[in-house]
Amino acid sequence: MDMQEYQLSGFRILEYDELESTNSEAARLGWKELEDKMVILTYRQTQGKGQVGNHWESEPGKNISMTVVFKPEGLLAGEQFAVSMAVALGTHDFLSRYVENVFVKWPNDVYAGERKIAGILIEHAVLGREVAFSFCGIGLNVNQSRFLSDAPNPVSLVQLTGTEKNLTETLAELLSAIGRRYEQVYDYDKLEKDFISVLYRREGVYRWKDEQGIFRASVLGINEYGQLLLRDTEGKERVYGFKEVAYL
Repeated sequence: MDMQEYQLSGFRILEYDELESTNSEAARLGWKELEDKMVILTYRQTQGKGQVGNHWESEPGKNISMTVVFKPEGLLAGEQFAVSMAVALGTHDFLSRYVENVFVKWPNDVYAGERKIAGILIEHAVLGREVAFSFCGIGLNVNQSRFLSDAPNPVSLVQLTGTEKNLTETLAELLSAIGRRYEQVYDYDKLEKDFISVLYRREGVYRWKDEQGIFRASVLGINEYGQLLLRDTEGKERVYGFKEVAYL
């Protein structure tokens, strides 16, 4: 497994020719080798992870598949969602330079209109009262023009803009945008305000589904734990953790 190491946009990059999963490789490296703003990168990921065990489709050499390691010193465990917001907002900021109607779909995936352009999977480790580190798996669709999996709504930058992008330059821009948001990780209120402002379906009434069935509700925002707050058409406020409610 060949690997080259270099610096880019203030991040330490470990680029591999091929990996099954960048999150799995980050975990394999072990606690002592992990550094703040370390990136495990490959352009050929064979077993990429999506949310709750789903597979993330990525054509070799066409997209960005990476895990960004953050070790936010002194960040309280109760504010770990700040990392999720920083990564999602940084990805949003980057994409908004090239396409319109970019939204963050709670908790942290990124959409262009009604189509998913970036998948984000974040795993935290907590030590005592603080976040020890976060593995932020990011899959960004860049130059892939055809998607073959049964994913319902993928889209890429090349499909939206008609122009292929240099992957190294794209990576540098993306990491720079994420790095700027990471500097705000201790300003939870600022991140939360910006996060809510770009939240997918933040305006209007939509159909949702939880374990009790289908209902209609509008988005109120998120609480201090990163849970989604909804108000249904009967005026009742509802609170949901990850995977406890589905968009319809």
